[in-house]
This record gives sequence, structure tokens and C-alpha cells, in this order.
Amino acid sequence: REAELGMSGGEDVDLTAAGVLELAWGMGLLTWQDSPKAGWYDTDGEMVEESDILDRYRDEVVARCGIREFVDDGVIAPIADEEVTVYLDRDITLSVPDEATARTIEASDPEHTLVVPDAETGEWTVTRLAGSLARVPRRAALSRTVGGQFPRDFDPERWGIPASMTQGMDPIASWNLVTAVDAFLSAGFTPAELLKAVHPSDVASTQGTGFGGMESMRKMFVGRFLGEERPSDILQEALPNVVAAHVMQSYIGGYGAMVQPVSACATAAVSIEEGWDKIALGKADVVVAGAIDDISIESVVGFGNMNATAEAATMRAKGISDRHFSRANDRRRGGFVEAEGGGTVILARGSVAAQMGLPVAGVVGFVSSYADGAHTSIPAPGLGALGAGRGGRSSRLAKALAALGVEADDIALVSKHDTSTGANDPNESELHTRLARALGRSEGNSLVAVSQKTITGHAKGGAAVFQVAGLTEILASGVAPGNASLDVVDAPLAKDAFWVWPRRPIRLAGRGGRDGRVPGAGPVRAGLLTSLGFGHVSGLIAIVHPGAFEAALRQAAGQEAVDAWLASANARLAAGTRRRRAGMIGRAPLFEPVQGRRLGEESRQRDPHEVEAAMLLDPDARLGTDGVYHTGE
Repeated sequence: REAELGMSGGEDVDLTAAGVLELAWGMGLLTWQDSPKAGWYDTDGEMVEESDILDRYRDEVVARCGIREFVDDGVIAPIADEEVTVYLDRDITLSVPDEATARTIEASDPEHTLVVPDAETGEWTVTRLAGSLARVPRRAALSRTVGGQFPRDFDPERWGIPASMTQGMDPIASWNLVTAVDAFLSAGFTPAELLKAVHPSDVASTQGTGFGGMESMRKMFVGRFLGEERPSDILQEALPNVVAAHVMQSYIGGYGAMVQPVSACATAAVSIEEGWDKIALGKADVVVAGAIDDISIESVVGFGNMNATAEAATMRAKGISDRHFSRANDRRRGGFVEAEGGGTVILARGSVAAQMGLPVAGVVGFVSSYADGAHTSIPAPGLGALGAGRGGRSSRLAKALAALGVEADDIALVSKHDTSTGANDPNESELHTRLARALGRSEGNSLVAVSQKTITGHAKGGAAVFQVAGLTEILASGVAPGNASLDVVDAPLAKDAFWVWPRRPIRLAGRGGRDGRVPGAGPVRAGLLTSLGFGHVSGLIAIVHPGAFEAALRQAAGQEAVDAWLASANARLAAGTRRRRAGMIGRAPLFEPVQGRRLGEESRQRDPHEVEAAMLLDPDARLGTDGVYHTGE
């Protein structure tokens, strides 16, 4: 949903009335009021009829979303502040309040500095002599001025996160917290419900980030250099793992493993791998996974210097509009379009999902990460993920999918990393062609390419979460989206087999398979996604249709168990939608903080510290309906 609501956009985007309303609400364009008449009110305090919201706000919310020219949000802008070093051509004198301050200035360049007291004022004068070095601020235009920014004026506090929290957190951490709240809402359950069913030590986090708190890093390093005021605890917000720590400590309250991967642009895929491993090894029952990243002047300049991103002037000179700079596999692609964002994925052991009646968006059929061996270039992608097919039909990937009733011909599509760079797109196309043949895919059985970054831009560490969200939507609908901005597929990709590059949405349901299914006759059984990162790390994930979970549950516990799970899952989905809408009109909290990180045990007539210790040692301890941990004592 973060990919859908946070980063989508473009002249040809279709939004529902509900989607427009939620975006307008999140941006502060509409607010619910009960008086003088209950309804939605605009920024001028005038009531807006619900029937008018789509037509009135659709274009405005689209213009505020997705790939567009940078909007100055204090961290990134088309014109950036920077400093240049110059030599003074004449003496410059300034006054300081005391000798100590004067001497510290002198110490930086004693050869070109004179310090003398001012008897009349009691102050001291410092003179920088001609020839001294000085740093002078300037405003410089960036060559990369288009990216996928968060929706303009989108405010985490609208999700119920108090200002006392958001003002002390790095912005990317507060947004990550919003995605976690959204994930639980979308699944129709709460952290408290989870801890009633699962021991807190079995609730883990593997959320990661490629960069970490970039605004906090800028304050810590650049702000210090410029003498700007900064919080005393700014260091903690710059640490990559703190992004995930806020989710666990302020919202979920789990006590399980905390493993925060930093794997550049493949971070979210590695996070899901870590979460899957934790569950498979019995180290967790539920894992909060995912990743998120920001944009800053430093990242824009850095990627631009590497010539990895699309230069605005060059793309515009080709007649390409800002919305279409990200153009995977197209012959006029010119590099990736940087974006900020990411999201949260909740991974659960199958038995827990059945026990709690959780909605299942997809089954992780396979996930693994790889390196590319010896390379002379850190960013250039390689074929390392081809290792997933080692052994062909006897590979780990093939066996894992076969256990879920899926074979090579059942894989309907690939959500490609597709950064729109010259090296990545053909490399990835070749990788999947070789992988398909190794797994035994039938020649002529087409493989649909989905290039989601053409809509979202490249969110670096968070990118694979957008892909996971897109894949599960395809599994649910049976429809693959068209690849935005694709005009002409680049010639070098023509040599690769299987590929279909749709420019418009196409229905995939029933494609391929050993039983001769025809289009429209059955669900999309499975899809692959790849996520590739600087440092030659790659992740490959196979997501299988939720029907695989239903089949496994039927085999293990019978049809009655399936019926009970379906009823509960559907009820949760409906409850989550109602809760979201109630939150938007102020009738229910969306974010509910963990009180004291122990969910209320301080209300007992016992030492909270002792209660916590007893809970951690008791395998049967669970959170009660009263918000208190109950042990077997």
C-alpha cells in the first residue's frame, strides 16, 4: 500500500475515489469535522461533498505524488546549499566576545590571523589576513532534479504518531513506523493481539535500511561543521538499526531477534531472507521485515557523480517528461531515478497464520541472497543470483517450489529490479533467461516483465518492498501492470528468450502449467522478483499464490480448518478497512504506543521489572486482554 499510495503518480494513473480521499487526507487537504455538519472540510474550512472529492482532488494529489521535480523539504531541493573554498584578497576583521573564542579561531590558521583586545568594548578582534582560506556558502543547481519524493505535506502525525515522537526521530524512522502501522491495519490485527497468541520473544524484527537516518547524519556531520544547533541524541537517529528499533520499542513491543541488514539497494530482499530464516530455524514465529531509505543532497550528488542516475537536462532534451525519466529496458533510458520510501512486510509461520486467522497475501516459496564473485566495479550487477538454479530441476529453488505444487512453467512473471541503467537491465534479463532454462521452462512459454521502478523510482534499500506489494496484488487480481515509459525495448534485450514487455495491463490468470490451463481459467500461481544492490549483493524471492497455504492447511487439518481460517481472514480484512476509515475521521487510533514498552503490566500490584523478568523466563507467558503479561506462576 505504501507503493500504491505513497509513490504512485503520472499523467495516466487511475485512482479510485477512496484512493484520492486517503491521499488528500494524508496531505492535509481534507479533514473530517463533526460540526457544524459532519463531513470533510478543505483547508479553508469549507465542507466538501464526498461525491465531489474525486473530481476536485484527483489531479492535485497526483501532482503531489510520485516521480516529479524535487520539492524543497529542507533536505533536498533542485537548488542545493553547498560551500566553496576561496582565498581572501584583503584583510577581514570580526569581533568576538572573549579571548577564548578568538584563540580558537586563530588556532585554525595562525599564520594568517591576528588577535587583539578591544579596550573600549571589552571584546576581541580577529583579523584574517589576505591570502587566508575561507569557506563561502553558495547556491548550486543540481544536475539531477527529478525523483520519487514522499507525497507533499504527507504528515506522519495524521496516523496518530505524537509530535513528541516525530520531532525526536529521523524523518525516515517516523515514516517506517507509519508503514508498520499500515501493515498491521491492512492485515486487520494489532501488536497486542499478536502478543496474546505468541510469546514476545518469538516476535522478531529484520527491518533494514541502505543509508539510515540521512537527515540526522547531515545534522551530525554537516551541522556540526556549520555550527548549527542539533539535538544531543542525534547520533542515535543516524544509526541504521534505530529505524527498526522505533517500530519494535514504540509500537510492537516484541522481545525477539533484532537483525537489521544494510545491503544497499537489495536491503529489503535480504531483510525478508533474514526473516524467513528466523522462522525456518525456529528462532521466531512472526517477523517484522522490510526496509526504507531517504533522499538527501549527498545521495543525489553522489549517484550523479557516478553517472548512475538520469540527468534532468539530458532527458528533457530528448523530449521526455519528468514523469517518464525512469524507463526500464527502453532504448532511451538514462539511469535510475532516485526515490525515497519503503515499507513493512509481516512474515508469519503458517501455523500462527492459521491459529490467528490472519490474511495471507502470498507464500514465500523461496528466498536467498548471493554475491557476484570477483569484480572490478562495485556497482555493476552480475549473475550471482543465477546460483538459485544450481542443479536445474534439482536446485533448491526448484525443490522449494515443487513442495508447494509449483513448477517452472507456473512462474508467470518476474518483477525485475530494472533500474533503467545501461548495465542492470540487460544483465537481469539474461539472468532470468538462463534461470528459466535451467529450471526447465518450456520454450515459448512467455515470461512477463514487470518494471515497477518506472512508477515508483528507485527507493534503494526499500525497493524490494514495493516489488513484493506489487507481486501480491498481481497474485490477487491476476492482472500484471503495463510498464510505464516503455516506448521501444532496447535492442540488446532481444536475444533473451521468453520475455514479454507489456505496455498496458494484461490478464495473466491461468497462464502456462503442466495441466494445459488457458488464460482466465485459474490463478497466477507464482512470480519471482530480483533485487540487486551496490557491493554485488543480490536477492531472489519467489512468492506463491495464497492458495498454496490453503492447500497445506486443508491437508494438515481438514476443510473445517480452512473454512474457519477463511472466515477469520476475511473478517480481519474488513475490520482493518473499518479501522483505517475510523482513524481518518478521528473515531479510532491508528497508532497505539506501547505503554512503557511492557504493554501495561505496571498496572499490577507488583514490581514491573520482576513481571518482565518472569515473562521472559516463562515459555507460556502471553499478553492478557487486560494488557498485562500473565505467566504460569
